[in-house]
Amino acid sequence: MTSAYDNYWDDIEITEALEAHHGLRLMFGVDGGGDSACVADYDPWAHAEILDLPIVFRDDLPEDAVAAFSAAHQAIFVRPNLHAAVERCALAHEIVHFEHNDIGTDDLQEERADRIAARRLIRPSRLEELASVTDDPAVVALEMNVTEKIMRVWMRLHRAGLIRGF
Repeated sequence: MTSAYDNYWDDIEITEALEAHHGLRLMFGVDGGGDSACVADYDPWAHAEILDLPIVFRDDLPEDAVAAFSAAHQAIFVRPNLHAAVERCALAHEIVHFEHNDIGTDDLQEERADRIAARRLIRPSRLEELASVTDDPAVVALEMNVTEKIMRVWMRLHRAGLIRGF
């Protein structure tokens, strides 16, 4: 079975893998990196580099997609010129599809990718800091450099008791 995007770019050949990054501190949401001062914020670009997962910017993605993981190419394709928060969240989401070798798309895979991406992208300690400044979720999402959708996913997980903190 192939994913919806495997045959979309028949003219693409991924020949250059990113060089492995060495010496990266523990990263929140990766390798058990908890929420402490010794842990760097989750960086999907650095995570992709660690995974040797190419990120290819293409302006010919289908209209309904801002990013897509292609199992056939073992790469993430991203629409250029996205808002930084949209790009960051889309990469985090697509990295989860890569890690689980998702082929095709279904609602369960999409929900899992959103849940894991939200847990990686949002640090409870940062939310606690921002709670003293504002209670507007849109402002908090903007300050956290995430989309409102990812913020809503995180809050849903928190209310369900699946995320501790803040």
